[in-house]
Amino acid sequence: MSASQTSIWGEGTQNAIAIVILCALLLTGIVLRFSDLNIRGRSPDEGIYTSQAIIVAQDGIEGTRRLIGEYNADKQSWIYPPPIRIGYTYLLAVIMKVVNIFDERAGTYLSILCSIGALFMLVLLGLRFFNRWVTVVALLLMSVSPMDLAIARRSWQDGVLAFAGLLLIYCCCELTADLRRKIWYIPFWLIGNWCIIIKESGIIVYGLCVIWLFAMVALKERSFIKSALLVMFTLLGISISVFILGHVVGGIPRILEILKHVKDAMPTNTYAIDYQTGPWFRILEGLWILTPAGFVLCIIGIAGVFLGDRHARQSIIAKWLIFIIISFLFCTIVTTYMQNIRYLSVTFVPFYLICGAGLWYLISLVKDFLKGRVFYATIAITVLALALVSISDYQRFQRIFIKRGIRDISIRLLRESV
Repeated sequence: MSASQTSIWGEGTQNAIAIVILCALLLTGIVLRFSDLNIRGRSPDEGIYTSQAIIVAQDGIEGTRRLIGEYNADKQSWIYPPPIRIGYTYLLAVIMKVVNIFDERAGTYLSILCSIGALFMLVLLGLRFFNRWVTVVALLLMSVSPMDLAIARRSWQDGVLAFAGLLLIYCCCELTADLRRKIWYIPFWLIGNWCIIIKESGIIVYGLCVIWLFAMVALKERSFIKSALLVMFTLLGISISVFILGHVVGGIPRILEILKHVKDAMPTNTYAIDYQTGPWFRILEGLWILTPAGFVLCIIGIAGVFLGDRHARQSIIAKWLIFIIISFLFCTIVTTYMQNIRYLSVTFVPFYLICGAGLWYLISLVKDFLKGRVFYATIAITVLALALVSISDYQRFQRIFIKRGIRDISIRLLRESV
């Protein structure tokens, strides 16, 4: 901004305005996540997760082992979520006991808590590693995000995995900012090991974050020993998680048996075949259907990150967030039966932060040409456009998920709803 603009919009004033806006947006996001909870119909997965958690709440480990035996013996059940995802079912069982609710509503409340937690983590990430206005834009779009609101009202594992993955990403950001703060490796490994037992795809976010840190250690510190220690402790943690899972379910062979059954059943899963397959670009089409403005801003943000200051800490962290986003998109593209937006839940916060960076990049391109009233007119138009975009996104959520009541975020369901 010019000197005159800086004097009018001083740091203290900008901070105060940003804080008020962020608080208002957080409150809005929380209220919206507790709205529209009168769900007409639940998806089959929600019923499976709930029944598994009820048995865990009642019988603990013995209940889990009984579920394993029943699952392996019933070929028809192999197309449904397996009972080895104890990182979620045991947490859901605790929630059930705490709120004394033993139906799908308990899973919904857990998803809501994780979604609200993601909003706060977005603010923390944005203020810590971007700037206040990037954070404001990202939080505005995230608070009304059709895909995040859809997951928040459902008893799915994807909300919990998204929050756990976001905590993992935050650890990576802190270590990227200063690799000397070794204390961050402890929560990194603990959360990463939790991700593995939440859902099988948890290994993807953990693996990507390990690649992130390995690259930072190898390229920045150029230390073979530290790189080797990172890999060694990661493998040790994974082994411990597998050992714990094996103990709970009654042996590692039972885990391998279930994974084989899931793999064998996928070609017979008519829902996955009919609704979660298609050309590679369909997953991008799904994002476009849900948030077209966000989709465009994210592309602009990616361009801006790579065309801007390559040595700024913000740029380095933004590039790694882009790495997470693109890697998850790549996994959904190359993996059969993965064309579902909820499988991208870990990327929602990075996605919206890059959206905010995209708008910031656009403003930075023209700010030197904006003087006096033109500057204020541009700010007013930008604010109005953001308000219209947020209203449009929320109306899209209402139309697709509330009025039409689709029970999943698979690409075919989205295409049929527009």
